[in-house]
This record gives sequence, structure tokens and C-alpha cells, in this order.
Amino acid sequence: MTGNVSTTAQDLLQGAAMNINAFSPGQVMPANIASVCMQVGNDLLDSLSTDQAFVYTQTENIVSWMPGQFQYTIGNPVGGTFLGTTTIGSPTINGVTVPGNITLNGDLTDQLGLFPAGTVIESWNAGLNTVSVSNNATNSSGIQDTFTYTTPGNLKMPRPLRFRNGFTRVTTSAASGLDYWFEFGTLDRYNEIGLKSVSGPWPYLAAYQPTFPLGTLWVYPNPQLSGQVFLYTDMILSEFTNLTQPINLPQGYSRALKKLWALELCPIFGKTPSPQLITQAKEAKNLLKSQNASPVITLRYDSDLIYSRHTDAGWIVSGGFL
Repeated sequence: MTGNVSTTAQDLLQGAAMNINAFSPGQVMPANIASVCMQVGNDLLDSLSTDQAFVYTQTENIVSWMPGQFQYTIGNPVGGTFLGTTTIGSPTINGVTVPGNITLNGDLTDQLGLFPAGTVIESWNAGLNTVSVSNNATNSSGIQDTFTYTTPGNLKMPRPLRFRNGFTRVTTSAASGLDYWFEFGTLDRYNEIGLKSVSGPWPYLAAYQPTFPLGTLWVYPNPQLSGQVFLYTDMILSEFTNLTQPINLPQGYSRALKKLWALELCPIFGKTPSPQLITQAKEAKNLLKSQNASPVITLRYDSDLIYSRHTDAGWIVSGGFL
């Protein structure tokens, strides 16, 4: 047996609709109804992402400290769109009314698909009406193309809902390769620090403020090394882009999503959820939350603090003075 379930958004939707007798096997759901239902499903996934116990894993984000900076903005939201034309083999987009919020290293995609995935903004010239990116266009647009860009913060990663933990990995000097953990505390605890600009090689305390659209990370002391930073955040459940996209889910999630989605669809189809459906949805969700629950952290201490040598014949080596 495999360790995951391969399905599609449409299969999940059909299962949800069948749970409330709003859909029959073999029936074709009208496109407009399916579109509304998919949005309801995306709203559900967005809400479930805020439930820490429902999320089954963490995401590792690798970034770098900026020496001398102890406040960081975090996120990579969509900044907007602009129009322009491309020339095959050139990284320059012409005829652009350059947006005022455009940012270096912002991700760029285009409606015609003329730039490969991973293309980022490298420069722009408002006077020449141009934007230059990291890859060459694979073809000339011929017509105006629509470009979508992001406006990343100091740390380019999806805006986290919460942090679990993190560490700094030293990449230079004799300590290269060593990891130094830092603790995530509350913003109130961070604010108790009198002088927040105190310098240090790497921080040992961090606090996250979930501002929007960019989150804010505060660290202490002020890092002076540009070592790698490993930040662990709760994974944010991906939304459905279309109903036919393939989806791989861990065990238990297919049933839970069908039952929970069915409850969300009841008002739309004018249905009253049955007691059996309510019970099944609760059971499916609780099983996952129980599976994802973190074990209780055990107390750790230096064994020498409680080590007794009264029954250890090794005392003869030190004469009993250690």
C-alpha cells in the first residue's frame, strides 16, 4: 500500500457533494456551480491552515541574515501587474509604465508564458519604460503581454502564520558548519529588552509580529554574520487552481476534506447536514489532529548534575575527588 492518496480537486468536490445528496455518480456539475464550490473549498483550506494541529508538517525556509539589521520584513505577496512587450533572446521588457511599488528580486510571470519559471526582476528604468529580468524571453510577444510581479520583503519566503523554531548556521571561520539555535518568544518579551541594537555574531532570541501583507521578524542580538538562517514554519495548505489538478494527500486527509467540504457546501445547496455527516467530519478531523499533535517536550539536563559515583567503581581512577 502507498503512503499517500492521489486524487484531484474534482474527486474531492464530488465526494463532498455526494455526502449531502447534491450530486449523483455520473452527473455533470455545471461549470458555474463547480467554480463557486471550488472557491468554497479554497476558503476552507485557507481556514484550516490556521489550525496548527491540522497541518501535517513544517516548511524549511533557508535565508540569510543581513549584518547590522535586527528587524526584517517577511513575505512575497503579489504586487500587481503591468503591460509590456518582449523580444526573443532579450531579458528586457519594453513599453512598460513602471509601477511605483516594483521591487528587486520580485518573482515575475507573464500571461503568454514567454519567461521560464524562476524569473525575477533585476532592474528597471522608468525613463526608458523598461524592466529587466533574470532570464531571456523565449519568444517575441508581438502584442502587449500582461506581467504579474511580487514585492518580497527582506526575507523572501511565504508570509508565515507562525514560526516553530530556527537556527543560524555559521558558514565562515573555524566554526563553519556549526548550528546555533535561537528561541522564538513573544513580542512582549522582546520589547522588554532595553537596548535592541546590541551587536552579536548571531541572535539567540526572535519574535514574530504577523503584520500584513509582510510579516515582521525581530531578533536579538543584532547579527553581525551573514550566516545561513533556517526558519521552520507551519506549512500553508495550497489552494486549488483548477478542479482537474492532481493532488497527493497523506493518509486521512482525503476523507477529512470531503466531509468538511460537504459541511461548507450545505448552505449553498440548501441542505441540512445529517447528524452522521457531522459526526464523521468531527471524527476525521480529530484523527488528523491527534496524529499531528507534537509530543510533550521532555525535561533535559546535564547528566552530571544528578550523576552519583557512590556505586561506581570508577572512583578509583580519580580517587573520588571528581
